[in-house]
Amino acid sequence: MCTSFVIKAQDGSPLYGRTMEWGGFDLHSELVLVPRGTSFTSALSATTQGMTWKNRFGFVAINAANLPVAADGMNETGLTVGVLYLPGFAQYQEMVEGEETTSLNNTDLAAYLLGQFDNVQDIKVALPNLRVVHNDDIVKAFGAPVPIHWIVTDESGESIVVEYIDGELHLHDNKIGVMTNAPGYDWHLLNLRNYANLQAQDITGSREINGVNLAPFGVGSGMLGLPGDITPPSRFVRAAAYVHTLLPFPDAESGIPEVARVLHNFDIPLGLVREGMHKGKLMAGQTQWTVIGDIRNRCYYYWTEHNRRMRVVDLSKLDFGGSKVQAIPLDKARREDIEDLTQEFSAA
Repeated sequence: MCTSFVIKAQDGSPLYGRTMEWGGFDLHSELVLVPRGTSFTSALSATTQGMTWKNRFGFVAINAANLPVAADGMNETGLTVGVLYLPGFAQYQEMVEGEETTSLNNTDLAAYLLGQFDNVQDIKVALPNLRVVHNDDIVKAFGAPVPIHWIVTDESGESIVVEYIDGELHLHDNKIGVMTNAPGYDWHLLNLRNYANLQAQDITGSREINGVNLAPFGVGSGMLGLPGDITPPSRFVRAAAYVHTLLPFPDAESGIPEVARVLHNFDIPLGLVREGMHKGKLMAGQTQWTVIGDIRNRCYYYWTEHNRRMRVVDLSKLDFGGSKVQAIPLDKARREDIEDLTQEFSAA
């Protein structure tokens, strides 16, 4: 149930935002620093190894389920990659004997892109030469299926959506700047036509029918019909409406609070979405963490369901020349950071 988008400031600075929703279990996500030159080998199955590489660029990522995978991240050039669920539609390429050195499993693609590329154009050239496959053993380790697609954005603000459907690669220029979940990106663009009437400007005037005056109630009438449910199509429409009606902000610094306010509209409180029972436990989807990427300034912001205080990692100040991967918990303590101002009031 993830929602993602890209917004540009007036000075051209791109800001990337996304939420991570998951209802199966606590993802126990960590913040991970991966140095330059880290060696990777992608497992295609329990017995077959795929391509190996050393990353050109260091990156910071958020992992999931204590696995060495990137669910979201930014590299030292500002390139961001977001991994979103695509159930019922994602289908990867078949393994082909003899092509192991150019094949990797789908859960490794985000780390590969973060480690090897600094722009979207090069990724568009490289992806058709890779074979992205599915590994059942990773599904078992994760504890749930991993049908996923990716949103990738670079310093110029160029953004693409990467999908594998019916075993074929689909690359989409993300001109709308929004992505959610199923169906695929093309379908969401078609569905968006159903909401071409949405606008920020209120409807003015009124209509009279048989002497009865009909005028809009209050403000917000330009957004009548904006879907408010939690489904991916509705969230796509809602995100597009928010992103493309924001008043322009001059630069990334002034845009961070606006992006945060947009993201708050996609928070899912625990209990609002219930996916049924699994092994005697209620699967209740909720927003586990949220990210903002200030791409030009190389700053990676996040907050979690446990602590809504915004935190930041400044990649320009990190040493990516180290020799080992480092991981820290997203929350030092799983409790809300609340500032007590009681003592600010003097006694009468």
